[in-house]
Parts: sequence; C-alpha cells; structure tokens
Amino acid sequence: MRKLSFYPKLAARSIKNNRQFYLPYILTVIGTCAAMYILYALNFDPGFDQLGAGTTNGQAYVSMFMTIGIFLVSVFCFIFLVYTNSFLMKRRTKELGLYSVLGMGKKNIAGIMVFESLYIAVIGIVLGLALGILLHKLMTLLLYSLMRLPVPFGFSVQLPAVLSTAMFFALMIFLTLILNLWRVGRSKPVELLRGGNVGEKEPKINWFIVIIGVLSLGGGYFIAMWTPDSMWAIALYFVAVFLVIIGTYCLFTSLSIMALKALRKNKRYYYKAKHFISVSGMLYRMKRNGVGLANICIIATMVMVMISGTLSLYAGSDEIVKLNAPTDVISQGRHYFYYTMEESTPEERELINPDALNDYVLSRYAEAGAEPTSGYQVEYLEVSLNMPADDGTLIVAPTVYIITAGTYAALTGEEAPQLASGEYLLCSGSPYADYFTDSFSYLISSEYNGRDYSDPANYEFSREYKMAGECKNVLNDVIRNQTIITAGNDAANLMVVDGTDTLNEIGLTSKSGCYYWEGRYNFAQLSDDEIVALVDRTIEQPYDFGAAGCGYVGYFYTTTRVSFERDIFGFAGGFLFLGVFLGLVFMMAAVLIIYYKQVSEGYEDQRRFDIMRKVGLSRREARRSIRSQILTVFFLPLIVAAVHIAFDFRLMLQLLTMFQLHNVTLTTLCTLGTLAVFCVIYAAVYLLTARAYYKIVDARPQESRS
Repeated sequence: MRKLSFYPKLAARSIKNNRQFYLPYILTVIGTCAAMYILYALNFDPGFDQLGAGTTNGQAYVSMFMTIGIFLVSVFCFIFLVYTNSFLMKRRTKELGLYSVLGMGKKNIAGIMVFESLYIAVIGIVLGLALGILLHKLMTLLLYSLMRLPVPFGFSVQLPAVLSTAMFFALMIFLTLILNLWRVGRSKPVELLRGGNVGEKEPKINWFIVIIGVLSLGGGYFIAMWTPDSMWAIALYFVAVFLVIIGTYCLFTSLSIMALKALRKNKRYYYKAKHFISVSGMLYRMKRNGVGLANICIIATMVMVMISGTLSLYAGSDEIVKLNAPTDVISQGRHYFYYTMEESTPEERELINPDALNDYVLSRYAEAGAEPTSGYQVEYLEVSLNMPADDGTLIVAPTVYIITAGTYAALTGEEAPQLASGEYLLCSGSPYADYFTDSFSYLISSEYNGRDYSDPANYEFSREYKMAGECKNVLNDVIRNQTIITAGNDAANLMVVDGTDTLNEIGLTSKSGCYYWEGRYNFAQLSDDEIVALVDRTIEQPYDFGAAGCGYVGYFYTTTRVSFERDIFGFAGGFLFLGVFLGLVFMMAAVLIIYYKQVSEGYEDQRRFDIMRKVGLSRREARRSIRSQILTVFFLPLIVAAVHIAFDFRLMLQLLTMFQLHNVTLTTLCTLGTLAVFCVIYAAVYLLTARAYYKIVDARPQESRS
C-alpha cells in the first residue's frame, strides 16, 4: 500500500516542482484537446443535415472541411506531443538520474512516470473537453456566420465527439509514456545524471546537407516563380512546399553554421567585443536549436499562408459572385457539335436558334408568374483547334472561346463591332497566339470519316479567317459555371466573330466544340426566396425545345445568383474558418516551442552570463550581448518565413485564379495584413517569454551576492 501511495505522491510533487515545464505542456494538451472536440462535434452535429436548404453543398462543405481539419490536427498533435515530450524528458534527465543514485530502480522510475502521464491525461482531457464543450457553440455560430447560414438555436454535447477526442489523446499520451519508458530503460544512471552537463563542441559544417538545402530552397523558389498557370500550380504546389520544408531545416542546421563561420573568418568584423561574443554564442545556439528554429519558421509560414489565402478567398467572394452570376437568373442551353455526325438523329443535327430559345424561356417565366425587368443574351463557342505549324506538323491549340459581336457589345456596354463573315477580333494570353495573328485556318476533324492523316497530303483545312483587330479581354465574363480551372487559365484565347452562323460554321467543321447560349435576366421586383421559387416553378414541367422551334438543346439548366452566392460563401466561409482555426492551433504550438526555447536558453546562458561578468563585462554589457544573440536567433525564423511568403505569393495568386479570384490588390492587402498581425503577436510572445528567460539567467548571480 505504501508503494501504491508513494508513486502518486512523488509524481504529483515532480509535476509541481517542474511546473514551469509541465504547465505550458498541460495547457497545450488542454487547448489541442478542445480544438479536436470542436472539429469532431461540428462533424457529428445533426444540425448540419438541414444545410441543403441553405446552400447547394452546405453539408458536404462542412463535412469535407471538418474531416480535413481532424486529419491535420491529429497528425499535428502526434508530432507536436512527441516533440514537446522529448524536450521535457531532456530537461528532467538529471532529476531521473538523481532518483537512480538514491537507490530507485528503473521499475520505480517507471511507476512515477506512469502516474505523471496519468495526471496529465486526466487533467488535459477533462479540462480540454470542458473547454471544447463551452467553445463549441461559439465556433458553430462563427462557422454559420461565415457561411451566411441561419444560426441555429440550442446547446448540445456530442457524445461521439467526446469519446473520439478522449480516446485519441489517451492514446497519444500512452504512446509518449511508452517512448519515455523505452528511453529510461536504455539509459544508464550516470548518463541520466550528466544529462544536462554534456560539454559543447563546435559544430561542423555538413556540406552534404548544405548542398541539399541550397538545391531544395532553390528548387522550391524556382517552382513558385516559374509556374505558368493554375494547372501547373495545382500539380507542383505540394512539391514546392516539400522542397521548402527540407531547405528550411537544412538552412537552420547547416547553412546558418556556414554563414557564422564565414563571419568568424572575417577578422576585422569578428575581433570586436560585441561581435566576438555574439557570433560565438550564436554558433553554438544554432547547433542546439536549429531544428526548433526551423519548426517555428515552418509553423509561422503555414499559419500566414493559410490565413492570408483563405481570407483573400473570402474577402473576394462578392467579386466572384458578381463575375459568375451577374444577373438574378441565368438559363443556359448547350449544343454539342459531335451530335451533328452521321450517326445522330435529324433532331440532334438541328442547330440552336438563339432568338427562339430566348422567347421560349421568357414565356416559361411568364407562365410561372413573373417577367424579367431586364436581361440580355450571350452566345459563345468552346472549341479546341488543330493548327498547322511552320514545320508542317500539327499542334493542338489551347481552348478557344468564340463569342458573337452582339455578345461582346452586351458584355462591354459598347456598340457591337462591325465584322464581315470570316473576320474576327482577338484577345489572347496563349503561347499559341502567333497562330491566330492576321489570319488562321484549322484542320477539319478526321476522326469520323476514316481518313489517314499520317500523310500531310491528306490534310483538309477550313477556310481562312482574317483578323480585323484586337478586343478587350472579357473571357471571365463569358465562361459561366464550367470547370473552375478552365476559367482561371490565362492560356485560353478569346475571339469575336460576326454572328451565330460563324459560330456554327466553326463548330460543325471542327466537330469538337460546344455551343453555349445563355439568357441572363433580372427580377428586381422579387426577393431572393421568390426568385428561387420562380425558378423551381419553371422546371416543374419539362421544356419542349423542339416544339418551340428552338433547335436541338443537348443540355439545359437554370441557376440563380442567390444559390451561387450561398454556395460560394458556404465554401469560402468554411475554408476561412478552417484556415483561422488551424492557424490558432499551430500558433499555440509555436508559442509553446518559443517558451521552451527561451527557458532552455536561460538555463544554458546562466554559466555564460557568469563567465562574462567574471572576465570583466558589466552586468549591462553582458545582458546586452546576450539580448542581441537572442533577438537575432529569435526573429530569424520570422524573417525566413517572410521570405517564404514573398516567394509563395505568386503561386498563391495562381491557385486563387482557380476560384476565379483575380484581384491582386486584395490578395496583397490580405497577405501584408496577416504578416503585420503575426509580427505583432510574435513580438508580444517574445516579450512575455523573455521575462522567464531573464529570470532564470539572473538567478545565479543573485545567489552569488547573497
């Protein structure tokens, strides 16, 4: 019985005596446990089952974002708890060695560690769940507000979330306990007793790591600056992230040592009192703290990228809505030109009559009880053209969007350009723009007539189209509700032709295009809910386009501005919530790493501070020297993170174009604002943790005076 009560008492006393190490660790467990419960609770919340009425994909968005958040927080918690636990064990090696010298066996030490872990688990999980339950409602209100959904009433505790969170953290703490027991079991008592007193050696330059670091950082930065469009950005983004992470670790563990040794070789710089002490001190600091500084840098970069990116997307959501839904209602009909082949029916070969289709759609709205207060038509063709190259080979041009002169006038508010049949205006951001200059022809598709095109003699080209001038870029005003990636592709070409007949001519001869018609209408007399109800009434009965003389409409649908708005804000709001939420979790981890780093530096600098005073430096001079080292090392991760953000900015802009956000100014302001706020928080954390550092450093001199 005495043994059973001995271990709990000694474990409690150990936690109390080492509270400056254990308290931040326990607080972090509480915070991450609360965060995990909130994510689980939001994912299990039955209230989200009714989100389909508020947004097109509300429930799917919430489920997707919460699943991503749970995965990321789980991985992060595992890595972070192992990291902080290793720091705690490193600070306690001397204490554990003293237990061994006093006669305790490894089984006794293991008993103490078991109860320590039990205390941490109980306190961290219970208080973490309590905090999570209290904050869950607040986070729910925040999420609903960002997604522009009606805020639900009531308060509930999600039992599945409680069980999932408790089991996860119990498992994590159990794994760290097993790791600690394994370390103690392998260590000798003398090694434990000398744990914190191992002599320092001057770090050596690992040229292999230096080369890997330079190549990794250079490769990551090159990808960020070279990536030509959003498609490449998607494919290479995580490759660039991986390379930058590798390069960052190499930078702080080896490249920094190389730079400091280069400064030491500069005799005119090195042999000055403040430089001598600072350079030598930082040289040894980089050896000990390189990995920790790299962790702070990577976490800081992740936080700022997540928050600035999601904030930019959310802040630009109104702009995205205006771009994709310029009117209250958009009705779209499509005609796929491969239906015009011999295998198709006569009805499928009948081309769309845009005026007849517009009249028919308007009549359906009139039957449903409302007429638009304003509106206009849009026609365009989406097609890829096989173009002849100068060397006789064929190339496939990127997607070409062709609009009529009437559509161009409706989008720009200008008078329709006067174009003859076969003439076009061009606005191109494509590398193939030269093939459209002055004039062009394209290879008529041979896929369906059995011709052998291995011989250029069998090539059959369309008639020649003449360029009549250039036009404004209204590409994003033309592409509606199609693949987001295509809409953000700067390599697409935009052409303006005289009318519908030319659109059909190109579509029929290329046999690969799709003709789009859109009727865009405003119903100023109706509310948002009334507009949604109106559209619902029009689709209750199927459209009979053939009987109305509209031609063959292969696909037809109607969308509303309000549904698109709810959908985009559902996505952007959930994305922003996840970005800020994860940012706060990662920030909490960074604060803990910084605190432990400051405390560790404090104990290491006690002896250095005494030595400085013994060799003649005043207390003020010694503190100034140490402060300069700390400030340099402390803010170095922030400086490197800012450099990472600067190179990532162009890549982030390209990723945002996937969502049709092209506002560079907005993204710049969001990024700079995020960086500024993070710097303020980072400086505040430094000032707070510096108090603990100087308290530890000054402890020994005060004892000497007494």
